[in-house]
Amino acid sequence: MAQSKKKWVAFKSNATVPGDVMGEDKDQKMQVGEPTQLPEAYANHVVQDGFAAFCDAPKKAAPKKSGGQSAEEKAAAEAAAKLEAAQARVDDLNAKLGEMSEGDEGWEDLTKELDEAVTELTALQPAS
Repeated sequence: MAQSKKKWVAFKSNATVPGDVMGEDKDQKMQVGEPTQLPEAYANHVVQDGFAAFCDAPKKAAPKKSGGQSAEEKAAAEAAAKLEAAQARVDDLNAKLGEMSEGDEGWEDLTKELDEAVTELTALQPAS
């Protein structure tokens, strides 16, 4: 019963399509909402009886870009960015502290902030 003209349908419930309709030996189990290409007469039949609805052909999956990053690469890039930001903060605080003398106003707060920044930087650095 194989026909040349076919239509796309999506079943409203799980269904079994007879193998001879599909031109195969075994019956085919169809999942709800999954686009399926059937011979035109059978497709019209299941749609008219309310078991399925006509639908568009499924879109082909876009090929993966070879330049894409894996989850590990993204995590490594994120960690490197955090490490760089922490190092920049320590460098900035060191520069500010270098412009001051011990006992100047804000020296104690800046020293405390630098200690916290160094602790954060140390925690972000990979173990050697």
